[in-house]
Amino acid sequence: MKLINKICILSLITSSSFALSFDKHLELSYVQTSGNSNTSTFSAKLEATTKIDEDSNFRAKGSVLYSENDENTSANKYDVELDYNHMLGEKVYSYIGTNYIKDQLSDYDYRLNVGPGIGYKFIDDEIQTLDIQGGLDYAFDKYNDNRKDEYIAPRTEIDYRYKFDENIEFKQMLNYLISIEDSEKYFMSSETSMGVRMTKNLSLGVSYRIDYVNKTEKENTDKKFLTSLIMDF
Repeated sequence: MKLINKICILSLITSSSFALSFDKHLELSYVQTSGNSNTSTFSAKLEATTKIDEDSNFRAKGSVLYSENDENTSANKYDVELDYNHMLGEKVYSYIGTNYIKDQLSDYDYRLNVGPGIGYKFIDDEIQTLDIQGGLDYAFDKYNDNRKDEYIAPRTEIDYRYKFDENIEFKQMLNYLISIEDSEKYFMSSETSMGVRMTKNLSLGVSYRIDYVNKTEKENTDKKFLTSLIMDF
């Protein structure tokens, strides 16, 4: 039932993006094993982008990860990110974004970040892109024990893409956010991925993601390796 709920959420986001004429990038992964242990893992990620005018665009991203091991939940996480970008020059742009993260097995009931920033496209051509952005977020954290924390947090993100040829693409993302009030409270994420195109709209991909939370009573590092079917439409 929990897995069905996740699929329904993803279907709703997908349907909305069709209605709004977005360019869409969808990744799906499902693994099930049986025998000495019974496990199932479902992961999905959808990114949709639309151009508002010559200098502005809007992007929506959503991801879901759910896993069971012998009927016990071993992962239950989803996040939604919304970004509005406006080009100020050939390479410089401003943005405002929001990010909502819910992870059932972490210390947090949910985390919400909202804030503006500036980005710079160091490289932007058909072969590769290097995009670096930095901003100042308002962060609101709600813990599972109902404690709440509000703070201002500088945020930095680096996105790199390289196309080896028409069919093989490499991507790397690094993200860092730290509380101004408590330097021991910071979050880091890294995602490395490779996609191999099979047809015009279908690809096979592998990705390795690391999420690190410095101030937590549980495991600091969460790692995921996934093989996915990728659809661009």
